Amino acid sequence: MVTRRTFLSGSAAAAVVGIASEPAAAARTAADATSMRPIDRQSVVARHRVVRGKIDTQSPLQVGNGAFAFGVDVTGLQTFVPFNTMSDWGWHSFPLPPGQEPSDFRGQTWDTHGRPVDYPIPDPDQPDLSSWLYANPARINLGRIGLELAMPDGRAAVADDIKGIHQELDLWTGVVDSRFEVAGEPVHVRTCCHPDRDTVAVHIDSPLVAAGRLAVFLDFPYADEQEFAEYVGTYGAPDAHETTATTRGHNHADITHRLDSTEYHAALAWEGHGVFTGLGSATGELVIRTARYGTDGHWADVTGELVERVADHSLILLVDNLNLGDPAPGMAKRLELGYTYAGQDHDIVVPDGQNLSVGAAANRHRYRLAGDRHADRLRFTCTFAPTPSGSVPTSGATFAASTRAWRQYWLSGGAIDLSASTDPRWTELERRVVLSQYLMRANEAGSLPPQESGLVNNGWNGKFHMEMYWWHGAHWALWNRWPMLDRSLDVYERFHGSARERAESQGFRGARWPKCTTADGRESPHVIHALLMWQQPHPIFLAEMDYRAHPDESTLHKWRDIVFDTADFLSSWAYRDEDTRRYILGPPMHVVSENTDPKTTKNPTFELAYWRFGLRVAQQWRERLGLHSDPEWQRVHDGLAPLPVQNGTYVLHEGVQDMWTRWNYEHPALIGAYGWLPGDGVDVPTMARTAEKVFTDWRFDRTWGWDFPMLAMCAARLGRPDDAVDFLLHPADGFQFDDAGLATGGPFPYFPSNAALLYAVAFMAAGWDGAPDRHAPGFPADRRWTVRFEGLQPAL
Repeated sequence: MVTRRTFLSGSAAAAVVGIASEPAAAARTAADATSMRPIDRQSVVARHRVVRGKIDTQSPLQVGNGAFAFGVDVTGLQTFVPFNTMSDWGWHSFPLPPGQEPSDFRGQTWDTHGRPVDYPIPDPDQPDLSSWLYANPARINLGRIGLELAMPDGRAAVADDIKGIHQELDLWTGVVDSRFEVAGEPVHVRTCCHPDRDTVAVHIDSPLVAAGRLAVFLDFPYADEQEFAEYVGTYGAPDAHETTATTRGHNHADITHRLDSTEYHAALAWEGHGVFTGLGSATGELVIRTARYGTDGHWADVTGELVERVADHSLILLVDNLNLGDPAPGMAKRLELGYTYAGQDHDIVVPDGQNLSVGAAANRHRYRLAGDRHADRLRFTCTFAPTPSGSVPTSGATFAASTRAWRQYWLSGGAIDLSASTDPRWTELERRVVLSQYLMRANEAGSLPPQESGLVNNGWNGKFHMEMYWWHGAHWALWNRWPMLDRSLDVYERFHGSARERAESQGFRGARWPKCTTADGRESPHVIHALLMWQQPHPIFLAEMDYRAHPDESTLHKWRDIVFDTADFLSSWAYRDEDTRRYILGPPMHVVSENTDPKTTKNPTFELAYWRFGLRVAQQWRERLGLHSDPEWQRVHDGLAPLPVQNGTYVLHEGVQDMWTRWNYEHPALIGAYGWLPGDGVDVPTMARTAEKVFTDWRFDRTWGWDFPMLAMCAARLGRPDDAVDFLLHPADGFQFDDAGLATGGPFPYFPSNAALLYAVAFMAAGWDGAPDRHAPGFPADRRWTVRFEGLQPAL
């Protein structure tokens, strides 16, 4: 990647871009003078720190560096809730079906305008290989780090024993500060992540350390086969993987974890005279004291069944109604288990569908770090890496690095301050903006495009979706944070070869980009993955944003072949219909909403506009490089079918029936042609009528995620700023942000909601090509919304 020039940060940047963002005027009022002052960024960030006083089993707080993240419960670790430790590099594949290789996959052949084309769609004659290719590789949970807490009587503490909870996430430093009490004794845990190493640092202060009632455990799960998983991995398959540990000196341990062909390492380093032990060889008697399975009002006593299943002081069991009966048919159930192992009592709750592993088997991949009996504190770091780490940073150095890096992040790039607004919703909108910036930096600033749930948990086996990369990544450009985007933007360069092979194998020119993939660029077989098309022009859009930010020869040459090959595919994929003398799109194709028949769908509104945009901008790149325009690109651009209109409004695709009663749900991408996109091929009065129809008749209870920022941008571009703000704060369940900023939309959390919000807010504040010549043109012009911003860039 090309090295970027340094951007101004802090007050210097504010002084420069703050002036540029203000409207020209001969005389300025006192309010104008206030808006000229640099934003107090630390105050903006600080007023949205996250504070919790109770356990949340679904929404972790996180520390992370963009390529690695560690989710914590209210103890500051993963003590009571098995949140995940995830990375860009941590992947696992189960063994292939016997005697088969990925290259054996045939897919399906579909007629495409009179000729056969092979698509990566599951082959009914190769069901095992098709399933394997869909699911593998999958992102893994690298390990769980938590506290072992004992009550005065020796019983293991459970979540209900934790009192006096007060937890804060300091967004400015990236530190989670957790305070609570166990049987009246205070515990203080501070947690952070190194900005440049996949290292978690932890500081623990408590008299329980010296009393021997507080220790730290590390536990390593095997990979699971869940396509969607809140808690990734299984601790109930001890024989399926291998964990070994060696110690160096008195305060360092190296742990190697092997899962089939995957191997990675964890380096644990502590201060003082800690005691590190592996628990795999520990012995003790396992006694099942009590067990019941069911749900409130519908319980079955399963103590006897579990006693019979104990073998070698271990109990391993999948918790479900096949193993435990069904006292509550059709209802979500759980196992409540009380057991004693090695003389210590434990009480746990295991939801349906999870693996239970207790006793000796549960310790096979579990390690323990106890503190010095003469000190009330424990300090340590844990560094995860695909290869042995060698030297690792100290906890103090990690906390210092976290503070420096997060401060630098907040002082660079864009910022927005809404606190002078009189609309009472300003606090919520600003909160969403600040927390989304934190979450993007912690989860989505790595070397790969992010998956929908970032580094919180798994959806679609942890794979990323290239059509969503625009939403995940484009906001970095408008917020002037190119160093974050540059980390993954070379994905097109890495995928270029395979994209060209994909296009050639299907009889097209240029490069056809995948939809759902992992680091190798191989498509995950599925009919939607094979036929979705709106990711194809993305690299041209991103290249244009790059050139606007960095208008030099190096940018032109970096993107040249990718832009040209993308345009070659766009032009060759469009089909010349001799009957109508138009170039048409599809069939077969899946549209953005993925809810129409791909064998009959053609000429969707959004894709037609995006094709026009891509071919137009690609020609501009030829001009910038001193080349003549490409005649084939121009023929296709000029000959594309017009955007389909019925009864004076644009519709989902040409020939759609019952548009506003049957198809008015899911992504309303037809309005994205004028808002998100600049409007190639759009008649503005027609789009205005279309938007009015969408705004009033769309089923927003079946609309979600980035749809609402897309609606906001269309409203802004049409001169409806009140509607634009309303969409960013829409009450739909599919666009809500919890106390940590984690958003709904698709599988929870759904980070395209956060990323799209950031893009839309910058769009509305800094403007777009052809925007009205006033400050913050996408917000209402009256004093209800006073929008102070700096460092934001206008959109296309």
